[in-house]
Amino acid sequence: MKNMGDGRRVARVEQEVLRIVAQYIIAQMREELPGIITVSRVKMPADLRVAKVFVSILNFEGKFETVIKILQDRAPEIQRYISDHLRMRYCPKLTFMQDEVTEKVLRLESIIRDLKLENKMGSEDPIDESNDE
Repeated sequence: MKNMGDGRRVARVEQEVLRIVAQYIIAQMREELPGIITVSRVKMPADLRVAKVFVSILNFEGKFETVIKILQDRAPEIQRYISDHLRMRYCPKLTFMQDEVTEKVLRLESIIRDLKLENKMGSEDPIDESNDE
């Protein structure tokens, strides 16, 4: 039977791994990565042996795969960094992934902002072109 505290423990470890990976990226990889990298979330199973690290990038026009490759190539170093900063029986194996959710939210916010602006401009008194005398 699964312990009721396992869900809270997994969530706590996910948050710690997120914090430590973000700290590593800021301290060790700032010059190496293009754009503004955000570690948006970490997902781990109950055994805490693997971690999917979701990242998003702002101000970046290139291919996302390039950034993921850089991060994945540095994964062993980042795992050692996690091991040094987090007391766990096993250090999770990291897999970096693009966080498409954040990008979708940003796109939706942009669309909503554009629609509001369009609506605001459309609600102003239109010029009546039928009175051309």
